[in-house]
Amino acid sequence: MTTNPVQRQMIKEAMQAIAERKPGRSKLVYDKAKRTIVAVAEGSYAPQALNITADDADMFSVVTLSAEWLRERWQELNKVGVLPVSFSSWDGGDALTQSALCVQPSSTIVEGSLLLGEQPSNKAADLAIILQPMDQATTKPDVFLSPDGEAFRAQVLPGAGQSAAVPDIEFADVEPQLALRRVGILETTILKDKTVLCIGLGTGGAFVAVELAKCGVGRFLLVDRDRLSVGNVVRHPGGISQVGRSKVNVLRDLILDKNPKAHVEVHAIEANFDNRDVIAGLLQAADIVICGTDNRQSKLLINELCVAADIPAIYGGAFRRAYGGQVLRVRPRQSPCQQCFVAALPDEAADVEISTAGDAGEVAYSDRLVAVEPGLSLDVLPIANMLAKLALLELLADKSSTLNTLRRDFDAPWYLWLNRPEPGTQYASLPPLSESSDEMTINRWYGVYFDRDEACPVCGDFVASLAASYGLDPAQLPAVADRE
Repeated sequence: MTTNPVQRQMIKEAMQAIAERKPGRSKLVYDKAKRTIVAVAEGSYAPQALNITADDADMFSVVTLSAEWLRERWQELNKVGVLPVSFSSWDGGDALTQSALCVQPSSTIVEGSLLLGEQPSNKAADLAIILQPMDQATTKPDVFLSPDGEAFRAQVLPGAGQSAAVPDIEFADVEPQLALRRVGILETTILKDKTVLCIGLGTGGAFVAVELAKCGVGRFLLVDRDRLSVGNVVRHPGGISQVGRSKVNVLRDLILDKNPKAHVEVHAIEANFDNRDVIAGLLQAADIVICGTDNRQSKLLINELCVAADIPAIYGGAFRRAYGGQVLRVRPRQSPCQQCFVAALPDEAADVEISTAGDAGEVAYSDRLVAVEPGLSLDVLPIANMLAKLALLELLADKSSTLNTLRRDFDAPWYLWLNRPEPGTQYASLPPLSESSDEMTINRWYGVYFDRDEACPVCGDFVASLAASYGLDPAQLPAVADRE
């Protein structure tokens, strides 16, 4: 080691940066003239024969363990001294993730054992990890703090079949680490008691569910009868490896992969009149409904049930070929409902994306077929993102959050988005985005206000309005029988 104090300090800083995997003010290089490794300031000229940086610290594989899992089994480990543990092996063994953390495991499983102190390792295990007591706790990723308050450092024991490079150990404390990324915007558990009913899990509905899971929503009720097909994966969060599975099950796993503590209930049924009672029952537990279905009948059914149950609902959809789309937020008897929307803006309500053969068959003309022309995922996601944001604001309505300042900005009932000036539409001649500041153009959201229909058969007083139009006194009319 050099006796130069400046050089010694620079070497120390460089080694610390490498150990912590972050850039430092110094780096280590090989000096050909001196035939030794020296430290130089970052950014200065250095010989190229050897250049060791913080990035080089990532040359070893990483083993990730669940801190929560270990805390729950700490008494057992104390008693017997060893615990079996299995890992999903990824990328040829570059990353080993404890199976307890994996909603969707790897195809390759590595069996291991966790040892407390100097215990004999399990000869049948592929991997042995020892926990050694420490005098003082640190915040290093390989240090575990036991329920008793004692600190232990984990280390992989070299063994047969293992490479010479000893993997790094990291303990993952899932809930605190996930919450840390939301802190300041959302309190850690602010949405834990909220329940979201998602009906329709195509591209938009699936995206919204996953985004709300990232925000910390604690409970999901998922409704969709379809299975994931090969054609879906160019737009859906689910991939080829999940083709054939029910979309509700695919989304359950995607949600749990983002929010392991979420409770997810799945219902592989269609949103139609036959399942009216089931959906009405689910509504009783929901704080909000996300409607991602792609046909008018299901939307009107959900609208009727939500208004009757006084549950807010948000409806989203892409226009044909996803040249744009719309989002409608319904606050029962406070804002226009889906039925009001259909009556007030029939052309916009009828402009829907034809993404499947089933969709095309429902709207086909008697003398010609309708082409299946789904839009691109990147054209659907802006619409889904707005839907997710409006849903988040509704879920925070009774909470204290900095996001509530947005309620004044998102007070319109209906929102319009355009991806492009689609030929053959009223938006075909929109000016270029770069040349317009006052005119309507693409890639901008527009909040549209329209009045709630007081005579709406769903959210208004249809009978009174009809009677008034004929000059009749509603009180003198016979009672209308309940449809049920």
